[in-house]
Amino acid sequence: MINVPGGTTTLNGSSVSISTFQIGKYEVTQKQWYDVMGSYPGTAPSSDYGVGDNYPMYNVSWEDIVGTSSGGSVGYTEKGITYYTDGFCYKLSVKANGGTLGSKHYRLPTEAEWEYAAKGGQSTHNYDYSGSNTIGDVAWYVSNSGITTHLVGGKSANELGIFDMNGNVWEWCSDWYGISTYPSSTSNPTGATTGSHRVYRGGGWSSGASHCTVSLRGDGTPTFRFNNIGFRLVLVP
Repeated sequence: MINVPGGTTTLNGSSVSISTFQIGKYEVTQKQWYDVMGSYPGTAPSSDYGVGDNYPMYNVSWEDIVGTSSGGSVGYTEKGITYYTDGFCYKLSVKANGGTLGSKHYRLPTEAEWEYAAKGGQSTHNYDYSGSNTIGDVAWYVSNSGITTHLVGGKSANELGIFDMNGNVWEWCSDWYGISTYPSSTSNPTGATTGSHRVYRGGGWSSGASHCTVSLRGDGTPTFRFNNIGFRLVLVP
């Protein structure tokens, strides 16, 4: 995990404050997923789109990560999101605490946290992409990916030492997709309170450069899985 010191920043034209948090240095890998869950959801990773221990996990839905009320019971609530006992986050939290749920909880980043970290937090150089104005330095995207994922950490990191926040695979965030601008002077915004789609950010291996900027937003239903969508995690506390 990478420590992201909090501060005030401009996101989508609004000034907001973000508290200090820890976010994954890399996207969650296929090995990490399998070690926690023991199986893959839906379609397993394949050689067509990159398969191996240190390739990013993909073909994973928001609900696979967070869990569902139909598949598990309530585990914990973080940033307004209920994490259920059948989801990856809860199972990882139990594993990390030695087999019982303790204070170490994993969750998805809020959209505001994700963008703040992608921009480099208080160390930002305000690049177009996470760590550079030259996309090929920091991202696997449609022009250099060979139409597949790549091992995590294969490009340069951003100002905070975080890899692949643009390209490789899109990354789920916790927020509903419903607003494009946060209320000004908000502290730790969490986006819309209801919706039908969840946010993902960052672009993927099949995305053009314009879809890999730090401010570009994507969205999908909570059950949506695709071969260019994965995730990274935040650690609580």
